[in-house]
Amino acid sequence: MTASSSDAPISEAAMSEAAMSEATAAAMAAAGLVPGQSPAPLRLPGAAIFARRAARLLALAEGHAMGDWLRFVATLADAQTAVAATPATLPPEEQWAADLRALAARLDSLSGGARDALTALAASDTDTLEALAGRWAGDALEDGDLAAAPFLAAAFQTAWTRHAAALDPASVTTHATATACPVCGGAPVAGVLQVGMESGGLRYLHCGICHTAWHHVRSSCVACGDGKDVSQRFVEGADGTEANGAVRAETCDACHSYLKLLFLDKAPGLDPVADDLATLALDLLLGEEEYRRIGVNPFLAVAG
Repeated sequence: MTASSSDAPISEAAMSEAAMSEATAAAMAAAGLVPGQSPAPLRLPGAAIFARRAARLLALAEGHAMGDWLRFVATLADAQTAVAATPATLPPEEQWAADLRALAARLDSLSGGARDALTALAASDTDTLEALAGRWAGDALEDGDLAAAPFLAAAFQTAWTRHAAALDPASVTTHATATACPVCGGAPVAGVLQVGMESGGLRYLHCGICHTAWHHVRSSCVACGDGKDVSQRFVEGADGTEANGAVRAETCDACHSYLKLLFLDKAPGLDPVADDLATLALDLLLGEEEYRRIGVNPFLAVAG
C-alpha cells in the first residue's frame, strides 16, 4: 500500500461544456451536477439510485473474488428499486418494517439460507424486529443475527432514501465540517471527489442509509478535523502501480482513522456503497496498520 499527499491542488480552470470528455460529462450527470449552477451544500438522492447501484454491482462482480456477494446485494438493490417507488404510509422510523415485508415478497427467488433468514425475519413480530433493529443500529449484533442483517439494512435504506428524496433541500441544514448525515444522522460510507466546472475537486460525504450527500472540506480529517497529518493510501497491483485509481483511503495519523475517497473522474458510474464493498482489500490492509474506519457500510455488519 502506498501513501500519497492529498493536498495537491486540483485545477479549476474554466472548461466549456462542449469540450468536456464523455467521461466527465457522464460523471457530472451521475453526480447530479448541472453546468452553470453553483454547487449545492447538500444533494438528496434520486429515484434511480438503487437501479444504478444494481448495475454497478453486477459490473464490479465480474471476475471479483467477492462476486457472489456483490451479485446478492445487486439482487437486493433491484427489489429496493420497486419498493422505494411505492408511497410511504409511515415516517421512516416505522416504515422500514413494512418495507422489509415488501422486500421479502419481491425476493422470493432467493434460495437456501438467505431465503430461510428472510422468511423468518418477515414473519417476526414487532417486538422482535425492533430488538433486532436496535442491535443492528447499535453495532451489537449477535452471531445469530448476521444472516438477517443485509435484509434489515436494505429495509432501512429503502425507508430513509424514500424519505430523503421527498425533502426540500432548503429545509435541511448542514455545514462544511458536518461528520454525520444531516437527514438521518447516519455515518458516511465514503467521500466522493466531484468533477465539473462548478464542483470539481469538492468532496461530498455520502450517507450509507438515506443516500444524502453533503459537502465536507477537503484535506481535513472527517473524524477529528486535523489537516496536517492527512494522506491518501491505495493498494498496489502486482506491477507496482495503483490497482484501482477510483478508490483510495484518506488516512489521518492524528487520530489514526480513515475514510475511503472515491474519484468520479476515474469511474463515472461509481456508487459509494457498491464501490466500497468491492474494495474490502483496502480496509483489510488499513486494519493491519490499526487504522480505525470512520464510515460504515450497512452491508458489512459484523457481530458486536
